Amino acid sequence: MTLRRAGALVSALIALSAAAADPKAPDPIAAEAKRRSDALVQDGFNMTHGWTFQAAGEGAPLLFEFLLPKASDEHRLSFWMETQGGEASVKLGGPQGLFLFAWTGRSGEVAVARALPAGKYVLEIDASKSTGGRALFGVKGFLVHRCEMNASRTLERPAAPGRGFHWPYFLFVPPEARAGHLLVAPNNTGFETDDLEVIGASSSCEVRRQAPLADKLGTPLLAPLFPRPPAAVDGEYLYLHALTRAALRTDVPAFRRVDLQLLAMVEDARAYLAAKGIAVDKRLLLRGFSASGSFVNRFAVLHPENALAVACGSPGGWPIAPSDREGADALPYPVGTGDLAALTGKPVDAEALKRVAWFFFLGDKDANDAVVFRDSFSKADEELVFRLFGKAPVSRWKKAETLYAKAGLDVRFVLYPGAGHEVTREMDADVAKFFEARLAGGPPPGRN
Repeated sequence: MTLRRAGALVSALIALSAAAADPKAPDPIAAEAKRRSDALVQDGFNMTHGWTFQAAGEGAPLLFEFLLPKASDEHRLSFWMETQGGEASVKLGGPQGLFLFAWTGRSGEVAVARALPAGKYVLEIDASKSTGGRALFGVKGFLVHRCEMNASRTLERPAAPGRGFHWPYFLFVPPEARAGHLLVAPNNTGFETDDLEVIGASSSCEVRRQAPLADKLGTPLLAPLFPRPPAAVDGEYLYLHALTRAALRTDVPAFRRVDLQLLAMVEDARAYLAAKGIAVDKRLLLRGFSASGSFVNRFAVLHPENALAVACGSPGGWPIAPSDREGADALPYPVGTGDLAALTGKPVDAEALKRVAWFFFLGDKDANDAVVFRDSFSKADEELVFRLFGKAPVSRWKKAETLYAKAGLDVRFVLYPGAGHEVTREMDADVAKFFEARLAGGPPPGRN
């Protein structure tokens, strides 16, 4: 079936089947769901989400909401569903009454490829007349979906320009806040947007991901809602989520020095928590991956007096070198610290930096490299990194470790076999052990 709406092509392939599943088979529907999920990931889909249905008559319809930012590129949507018996129905609608698909059956799939308007989309699945089954939904293209947060433990603190921060932040407080420190997880939408609804949805998922760690450590969790401006400002792209050079240079008040805005958020959170009888130190636990890995890495170099421990995953292809030079070559920010004093008016505190514990982690199949993109590094930076340190993130890893060790820093660099640009369960477990060891006052757990 081929549909044309608003000049865009929508292709829908629906195959309805009445064949009964073999009750003796080892759940072939689950195996098919995994096969399809793996295929979507391999095809570069940004998001995949799966559901397992309960027995007939149980539960209200499943609702899955997601937001698409402003974009001119085509999105690809993929939906598949199969029941063990009985029928299920699905429908997907978007903003301004946009209707994408709806059908009812025992099994089926739909593929959509078109440019979609920005706004909120709702996928609804009603499996109440089935005897159980599975569904899988995937999106290729920029999107976010809002994650459920513990409403009794999470609040949104509003922007307070008079107190130094122009954007809101989420604060999660575990039932037992015992550690005396804040865990900070900077946000990273993965695309350009200054839409607070989109940013808030993205950050809600960061809170959802990091809340178990905060619970385990006994630390309140702070997640800022910083934007990634969608247009160049003063001729430079403000990749605030990565704390790039342009982020330090801009004079636009709302975007200026988000590192200092984060410090102001921390002070606001400390005051709020103190009023609740929870005292936290100004020294932070910082955790980030990819662009937010670059953020925590660079933030801690800029403000080592405010960092207790930093868990930094896949930091943009190159972690900032804790040195001004490499041989005869100057290392400007963000390649190194060569001109930070001129950029910020504050030299790097080398002694305070030695009191920070560092844990860097990277998959040995991770080829995600921000060095080659102009929103993160200049062409001169790229040429410098390639010439001095290597042409790929993994090939630079040992050199970065050497530079941190040479600076006398408390550091571990770990490569994870077989992992790509992802945070695996093993990485999560090692991050937790690293923070636990630092909070206990001991060295990070050894690992080669």
